[in-house]
Amino acid sequence: MGLYHSMEGGAIAQNRQPPPGADQPYPNLADVPPAPAPTPPGEQAAIANRARASTPGVSPPSPGALAGLELPAAPPPLPKIPGLRLTQSPAATPLAAPAPAAPPPNGPPVALAFAPGSAILPAADLAPIGAIAAERVKAIAAERGNANILAGGFGESFALALARAQRLGEALTAAGVPASAIKLVAQPSGSGGFVQLVY
Repeated sequence: MGLYHSMEGGAIAQNRQPPPGADQPYPNLADVPPAPAPTPPGEQAAIANRARASTPGVSPPSPGALAGLELPAAPPPLPKIPGLRLTQSPAATPLAAPAPAAPPPNGPPVALAFAPGSAILPAADLAPIGAIAAERVKAIAAERGNANILAGGFGESFALALARAQRLGEALTAAGVPASAIKLVAQPSGSGGFVQLVY
């Protein structure tokens, strides 16, 4: 192979370039400093204590400075000032913050049936859809939060599942539910659909 390259000529026939640093002297390992000695146990705490003691303006607390100090059990009596009537105010007690109201639980899902391979809503499913729409009106009147309705469709394909969810949404709109309160979901598995009141 080398004979072929030498006859071919050009850059491929030239000798390989030397690696970087080949002309530098080999490093002397005797110049490497030794590893530092490990710090003995407790030395770090001693260094920290010496630093605190040498900090200007900071004095260590006196052990007897607070000895025998007791807080009064009751506030001192009010002074008697002629012409001025003072009343002792009761001790203020901190008011507990009211616990945040827990969101109401979601309503149970209502399962609805479709004919196999069809997105036509049976007439029997209109009554449960109307009941969910009426339940939403009650939830809004009771101020239980944003009462939305989740309409889900299932099917052998995503197109069928989406068509069933859209059909449920149309039935909810016909029952008086605004379109902004209806959330559609589709799952390309299973069969049928459901509607559910969510907060």
